[in-house]
Order: sequence, then C-alpha cells, then structure tokens
Amino acid sequence: MKRFKKVFLVCLISIVFCFCFAVGSAAMCADADGDKVLSAGDARLVLRISVGLEKATSAILQNCDMDYDGKITAGDAREILRLSVGFGRSDDSGADGFEGAAPIGITDKYYKIYNINGFTFIDGLLIANKTYSLPQGFAPGGLYEECETAFNTLQSAAAKDGQYMYLNSGYRSYASQASIYTEYVYYYGYDYAEAYAARPGHSEHQTGLAIDVTNSSGYFTGSTQAAWLHEHCADYGFILRYPEGKSDKTGYNAEAWHIRYVGKAHAQKISASGLCLEEYYGITSAYA
Repeated sequence: MKRFKKVFLVCLISIVFCFCFAVGSAAMCADADGDKVLSAGDARLVLRISVGLEKATSAILQNCDMDYDGKITAGDAREILRLSVGFGRSDDSGADGFEGAAPIGITDKYYKIYNINGFTFIDGLLIANKTYSLPQGFAPGGLYEECETAFNTLQSAAAKDGQYMYLNSGYRSYASQASIYTEYVYYYGYDYAEAYAARPGHSEHQTGLAIDVTNSSGYFTGSTQAAWLHEHCADYGFILRYPEGKSDKTGYNAEAWHIRYVGKAHAQKISASGLCLEEYYGITSAYA
C-alpha cells in the first residue's frame, strides 16, 4: 500500500484535545473501574487482575482486553496506562508517513483518526465504509500493485491445496459503483441495495484494495474455497471484510467472497482478534 512521504509534524495540542474529547464521549473501552474516566487507576486495577489479586468482571474482560488475546494481562495494563497519560496506543502507527495529515478525532478504541485531503486513515489504513467516504475524483484505475501481487500469491497457494479461486471483481470507479447501486435499488429495492451494495464514494472497491473472489461454480458461500480463504487470507495480507454475524457493525450482509488488503501485520492481528474492522478499531459504519 503506497504512503505519502513523511514531511510533517502533528500538533501535540490537537492530539491532546482529540484524546480528551474521546475520553469524555466515547464508549469506555479500557474503563476498568466504571467511573467513565480513563486514568492510571484503571491500569492499576487491570494489573491486579492480571496477577490474580482481583477478579475480572465480564465488562472488564470485554473492555480491557486491549490486545484481543482473550485474557487480561500485564500488557493490557501497560496499554491502558499509556492511554491514561495521553501517549496513545502502542500499535497505532498514527500519521507516520502521511503528508498533510490532520487529526480529526479518536475512535472508541483510542486509535487516532486522520484526514488527508478527504481520505480517512486509522492505524495507517485507508478506511472506506458507510461512515467514511472517498473523494469522488479518487480513481487509482485498478488494483494497487501490492494488493494484486498478494492476491496472485494467495491464488497460487490455494491452487496447490486443490482450491481454485478467481478474481471476480476488483477495482471499481465512483461511476461504476453508482451504476451498480442504482441497479440494485431498481431491481431489488432500497433495503436490499443498502445491505449488499455501497453507495458511490463509500465502496472499498474504489480504493483499489478490495477483491471479490469466486470459484468455478459461482457459488462461493459455504464452499471449500471459501473455507480455505477464510483460514489463510491473513497470511497474504487480507482480511475477510464482512464476516458472518457482524452486519450490525459493518453495515452490510455477510459476504464470504469480499476480502480487503491491509498488509500481513495488520491482517494477522485483526483476524486473530475475531473482530471485524469496525469492531477492532472502534468505529461505526452508518450513513449520515
């Protein structure tokens, strides 16, 4: 994934302001003691839990497992302490490498949100969903080379395991997505279109980083190819973007065939968490 050159410094005051705003208004991820204020006291409680001096409630297990490994550890306490003093998340790449980035807020999981010339980046990833749109004139013209190369490698590995899959749909322009969405509304109705097709400017396909996969039968959901893809896609830098049971978070019905390139490091962390992209970063996917 291509990045802009790093030639700027982010204003510390802006970050502190955004952080304080998030602590006051966001869902209280990392709030261990339930006082709706993120503080060193939360880190202390989590540390006590990690060494067996306190018992974890279900709320703490849900809100304070900062690395999504299914348990409360000293690492979670350290992460919460970083947040409480304004350092930000240790795994948040922030604005590194992005020219002209302006912090516009912090997610419910305390990842910084950056706006760069109308694009939204979180943890170094370009975000496109129902909440965060792409500029109408953005047109890479095809899949990014890194994404296409990764898919070709994935495809070859799958074939060696006897699972043959193919690229069904990759890059789509703003105009192409507008046509698809309009057709869905016309033929299937508004509700169906909202569940299965992005409005123009909100489609991941416009980023050049998303691929719809198919097999020779055309019936991908429930196929052996789909099972292979879900198990191995993270090894090649992809995540399953719209998993089963996550429609209320992603804004779309489950799609076994839609994968998004995020790079191996991000893909393995997100996939291992069992969360969809929106849950992992603490963002919404809903049209204004």
